[in-house]
Amino acid sequence: MSIEEIKHIRDELSIGLAEAKRLLLENGTATSAIKEWKDRQAELIELERNKRYIDFKDWFYIKDFFVECSKRFFNDNDTIPNKIKPLTENYSKQLWNQHISERHRHLMLVRSDDDWKINKVESFAKEWNWGTSWNKEEYPAFEKNVKHRLDWNSSDLVYFFWGRYTATETDWETLSKYWIPFMYEDEMNIVFNPKSQKVLIIGVHGSIAIGERNQT
Repeated sequence: MSIEEIKHIRDELSIGLAEAKRLLLENGTATSAIKEWKDRQAELIELERNKRYIDFKDWFYIKDFFVECSKRFFNDNDTIPNKIKPLTENYSKQLWNQHISERHRHLMLVRSDDDWKINKVESFAKEWNWGTSWNKEEYPAFEKNVKHRLDWNSSDLVYFFWGRYTATETDWETLSKYWIPFMYEDEMNIVFNPKSQKVLIIGVHGSIAIGERNQT
């Protein structure tokens, strides 16, 4: 082992001398050390690319609101972090492009049928304006007005999207019971169940509809 080899590894990989020395000790030669490090970095990048979920504690998107909801409406054994699995941006994008739209990153940008992969959209906003119930914190209203319109099982996994890069996985029962923190009055969201062609479209100012994903 020589200091020149250690410095070469350091300069090649832009790492510290201590790390370069460790790599050289473990691999015998500078060439082997550099190859081992680069191979490992490539593996880590691939793992990150294929990662599906973010730890709830690291989730930036309205996490505090969900934690507050957890304290108010869940017991100790049935908390929001146990029921909600935020998606990585990459996995969210993958699902969005596959099932919702390859053209647009948000539903509010959709202008025509060609802009997204949803059809047969039928509104039931005249029967229920979710914004009114949302403002009054009427939690039972969702189960009363929405749940019977979709033949989804309570345990079915569903994906709730705020946009192409921001989504979460939960189950239909959790979303149905604790829907209010998921929504904003001036936002558009979509919920899809991988087991069903039906989707739930949540529009601005209380509009709401059911559509179908295009057959693939």
